[in-house]
Amino acid sequence: MKATVAKTVALATAAILSTTSLLCAQAPPQTPPPRVSATEDEQRSIYTFQVENDVFNRLARTDRDYTSGLRIGWLSPALTELPPGIVAATTVPTFFGEAPPASVIRRVAISFGQNIYTPADTWITQPIYNDRPYAAWLYGSFALQYTYKRADEKTGRDEPMRLDTLQLDLGVIGPAAGGDFVQNNWHTLIGVAPTYGWANQLHNEPTIGIAFERRWRTGRSVLIEDPKLEVDFIPRIGAALGNVATYASAGGTARIGKNLRDDFGPTRARPALPGSEAFIGDGSFGWYLFAGIDGQAVARNIFLDGNTDGNSLSVGHRLFVGEAQVGFALLYGGVRFTYTQVLRTPEFYQQDRFTQFGSVNLTFRY
Repeated sequence: MKATVAKTVALATAAILSTTSLLCAQAPPQTPPPRVSATEDEQRSIYTFQVENDVFNRLARTDRDYTSGLRIGWLSPALTELPPGIVAATTVPTFFGEAPPASVIRRVAISFGQNIYTPADTWITQPIYNDRPYAAWLYGSFALQYTYKRADEKTGRDEPMRLDTLQLDLGVIGPAAGGDFVQNNWHTLIGVAPTYGWANQLHNEPTIGIAFERRWRTGRSVLIEDPKLEVDFIPRIGAALGNVATYASAGGTARIGKNLRDDFGPTRARPALPGSEAFIGDGSFGWYLFAGIDGQAVARNIFLDGNTDGNSLSVGHRLFVGEAQVGFALLYGGVRFTYTQVLRTPEFYQQDRFTQFGSVNLTFRY
C-alpha cells in the first residue's frame, strides 16, 4: 500500500513539474513592472476614525443585528522600496484584459476595531433560539494597499485607476472582546436601559482571516466644466477566507460630484473590507454623492453560524445577501468626511428582517 501511495505521489509530482515547465516555456514575455511613484501628498500618513451604529437609522428600531462598530486606522506614506519577494507574493494578477499600469503606490495599513451584534429582543435573559446570538469581535488588521495608475493624456499625469487591498485579520470573539462591557456602560452613560442577554453570547475563540478586494475607477466624465460636475462608476470584487467570514462578493458604486479622482469611494468597517483609506487632492474643496449595491455569496458567518466548535447558539445563514448604500463625502485640504447609510437584506432564515445602520468616517492626512 505504501509503495502504491509513494508511486502515485511521485507520478503526480512529475506531472505537476512537467506542466509547470511547459507553461513557463510557452508563457509570453513579462511586461515591465510598473515604476514606483508618489506625489508629495502621497508621502504622508493617513489616519482614520470610524463609527458604525444602528442609532443612525430611521427606518427600523435600534440595538439589534449589527448594532455597533468602531475602528481606528493608520495608512503609511507611500513606500519607495519593498523586498521583491513580498511584492511578488502579494501582487494579485490582473484579468479582464486590463492594460498594464504605468506606475504604482504601495502602502501598509494597521487598524484596530470592535464589532457588536445582538438579537432583536435584548430584555430576555434566557437563550434565544430563533434569533442571532449575542457576539462581539475585537480585532487587529494588517493590510497592503496597492494603487495602480495609468497615464492620462488629458491631464498629462498618472491617474489612479485600480486599488488592490490584501488584508490579514487577527482577533478574538467572545467575552474577551468586551461587547457586554462597552454596550452596557455606554447605555448607562446615555441613560438607556441595559442589554440583559450577554450571558448567552458566543464563547471565546481566536479568529484569523484573509481578505482581498479590487476596485476600479471607470467611466469618469465631466458633465459641467464650470462649476465642475463629474460622474464615475467604481466596480469592485472581493473574497474572504477565515473562521469569522468566508464569502465572495461583487458590486459597485456610482458617484456624482467634484474632484472624483481624489479617492476610490467611501470607507466601510469590517467585516466589509475597509475600502479606500487613501485619498489625494490639490487642497481645493471636493464633494460627491454616491449610491452603491453589493451582493455576497456566503459560506460562513460566525455571527450567525456560531462558534466553530458548534457549542454555541446559532441560526441558519442565507447563502446570498444583498446590500445597498447611499451617502455623501466632503473633502477639503487634508481632511475627508463621509457618511454612509446601509440597508442589508435578511441574513438568516429564522427572522425575515432587513438590517440598517449608518457609518461615519473621518480621515485626515498628516
